[in-house]
Amino acid sequence: MEKQILEKIKSYDTIIIHRHERPDMDAIGSQVGLYHVLKDTFPQKKIYMVGDINDMSYHAVMDMIEDDTFKDALSIVVDVAVDYMVSDKRYELAREVIVIDHHKNDTNLPNVSYFYHDPQASSAAMLIVELIQKWKFVPSSTAATYLYGGMVTDTNRFMYISNLNAARTFAAASFINEFNPDITGFYDYLYTESLAKKQIKLMFSEFETTPNGVAYRKNTHEMILKSGLDVQGVSRGMVNLMAGIKEIPIWASFTEDKTNNKVICEFRARGIVIVDIAKKYGGGGHDFACGASLTSFEEVEQVLEDLDRRAKEWKES
Repeated sequence: MEKQILEKIKSYDTIIIHRHERPDMDAIGSQVGLYHVLKDTFPQKKIYMVGDINDMSYHAVMDMIEDDTFKDALSIVVDVAVDYMVSDKRYELAREVIVIDHHKNDTNLPNVSYFYHDPQASSAAMLIVELIQKWKFVPSSTAATYLYGGMVTDTNRFMYISNLNAARTFAAASFINEFNPDITGFYDYLYTESLAKKQIKLMFSEFETTPNGVAYRKNTHEMILKSGLDVQGVSRGMVNLMAGIKEIPIWASFTEDKTNNKVICEFRARGIVIVDIAKKYGGGGHDFACGASLTSFEEVEQVLEDLDRRAKEWKES
């Protein structure tokens, strides 16, 4: 399929790259990395990036394009395969769509010519790295920085990899490092923060636990406003304050999103597969890191029951 995707890319004059909304660094890294690689390889083509941005966007700037731009264009959607999560739904206007994803979800996007799907890949950025390696493209330092950044963050600095994909992950990381990514600059951006933000984290340091050790927080709209952060800054940014505790095998955050009338769920686990629980509630992701959206806090108790049952099964196994 790699050859067919490349031929499809070569056949289009206009290519528009999408990813999921409320992007993490893997979404940004795979999108922006692919953008720069294609832009450098095919300078005569019109290449665009679209979608919302947040404080995980590094230095990325999205393009503002008209609907007509999608006519006769190829849309490439990375790091997501389900329609409700794609940022900028105008991929539906494109002539064809290619999806490149590593989550454990099938795609329901319309007009998909190729679904390049590998749940064993540790990140979408890694899939892009492997593709450009097979295509013998030469990424710039900028492209390498974003792609390396996507790999680093989606594996939590290579902690969330398994025996099934460790060698493959490090091989891809080694390859992309040949092209001089700005690792120091990226790490400074990602792993340093202001004193004010560090102090804000104290607001989210307390949590409750279920009978079998599932840690959880319910973050209300009022709390988000008080913190000065956005929904993702609380939901995804604070969930791992509950990580690394011996007695806590599973942890979850439930964050109120007033704009969309949703409760955003982030689930994490240490070696316990929980993605099926996320899928039960319309979400998905990885075995040990996934999420979903609920309509209200009333549904949270059912989710916690499911997570607590999984923790109990793990303790008894």
